[in-house]
Amino acid sequence: MDILAISSGYPSTNARPIQSAGADAKIKSLEQQLQKLNVERQKAVRRGDEEQKKKIEKQIQEIEKQIQRLRQQEKERTKETGNDESNVKKASQNSPIAPSKP
Repeated sequence: MDILAISSGYPSTNARPIQSAGADAKIKSLEQQLQKLNVERQKAVRRGDEEQKKKIEKQIQEIEKQIQRLRQQEKERTKETGNDESNVKKASQNSPIAPSKP
C-alpha cells in the first residue's frame, strides 16, 4: 500500500500489476518450453519414434492448457482492476473532501 492510499482511506491498486508481471513471466516461460517441445516433437517425427512423439504431444497439450488458464486468470484480474479503479473514482467524487467545482 502506498502512503496516499493509507491517508485517503482508499485501497491501493499497486499490488495488482505486480501479480500481472508474475503471470506474464510464467506465460513466457511456458511458451519457451512449448517451443522446445515442438522442436523435440519434430525430431521424434524425423526419427520415426511414434511413442516419443505421442509423449511430447501430451506434454504440449498440458502446457497449452496451463497457458490458457493463466491468460484467463489475467483477463479476470484485468476486469477486477478496472472495477476497483472505477469504484475509487466514484468514491473520491462522493468524498466530502473532493475539490469543489467553480
